[in-house]
Amino acid sequence: MSSRTTQKNLVTEFIALTGASEKVAQRFLKAAAWRSDIAADKYGSHFNTIFLLALRGYQIINGAPLSNTCDSSNLHTDPKYEKDTLGVDGVMRYLQDLGVNLETAEIFIPLEIVQAPGLGEINKSGFVNGWLAVGSCEQISKQKNYVSSQIQLMSKDMTLFKRVYRHAFFASKESSQKAIPLENAIVYWSLLFNSKARRWATNSVDWLHLWIEYLQQNWNKTVNKDMWNQTFEFYQKSIVDEKLSFWSEDGAWPG
Repeated sequence: MSSRTTQKNLVTEFIALTGASEKVAQRFLKAAAWRSDIAADKYGSHFNTIFLLALRGYQIINGAPLSNTCDSSNLHTDPKYEKDTLGVDGVMRYLQDLGVNLETAEIFIPLEIVQAPGLGEINKSGFVNGWLAVGSCEQISKQKNYVSSQIQLMSKDMTLFKRVYRHAFFASKESSQKAIPLENAIVYWSLLFNSKARRWATNSVDWLHLWIEYLQQNWNKTVNKDMWNQTFEFYQKSIVDEKLSFWSEDGAWPG
C-alpha cells in the first residue's frame, strides 16, 4: 500500500473516530507524524480544552460560570449538566465580546463559522471544528480579529455572503421544523439585505422594500429552504439587472 493511500486511510479513520473535518484530521495527523493514536489523543485534549478556555465565563450552570464548576477532565462524565452546549445568554455575551453588532447581519458571521444550530445555541463540536478549520483561533482576541476581517470581506465576497445567508436560515428555524414563519424571515432578510455590506437596492429600485411589501400583501405561508435560497438568487440577479431581463414567464423562478 502506498504512503499516500495509507495517509488517506488514516484520515478517513480519524474522521470516523473524532467527527473532525478532513482539513482538521490532516492537520493533527501531520503534527503527530501520522501516528493515529497520538493524533487522536492530542485532538481529544485540544477538543475539550479549547471549548472550555475560549468560552470560559459564558456558560452559566446554576448561577456559576462554567470555569468554576468543571474542567476538561470531567467534561463528559457529569450527567447533571449539558456542558457541550452554550445557551442563549452565553451566546449573546460571546458575540458581544467578539465585537459583533447584534442588531445587524454581523451576527450571522460567527454563527456560520461555528455552525450554530440555533440563534441562541452553540455546541462544542461546531465551535471547535469551526475555529480549528480557520486556523485554531483559541483566544477570544484572535477570534474577534478574524470575525472583524470576515465582516469587512462580506461586502466584497459574494461566496462568503451566500454561505452566511444560507446558514442564517438553518440557525433561524426550529430544529424540528423545515420552514420559518414569514414574519421571522422578513426580519432576517431586513438584516441581511439592508446592511452596509449588502444592500438589496439599485439606483432606482429598492428591491428589499418591494419584496417585503409583496410578501406581506400576497403570501400567507411559511418560508422554506427552497424559497429562502431562491430569494438569494433573485437578489443576485436583480442588483445586476434591475430591468429583470433575465426573467421568463415560462422559466423557473427567479429566472
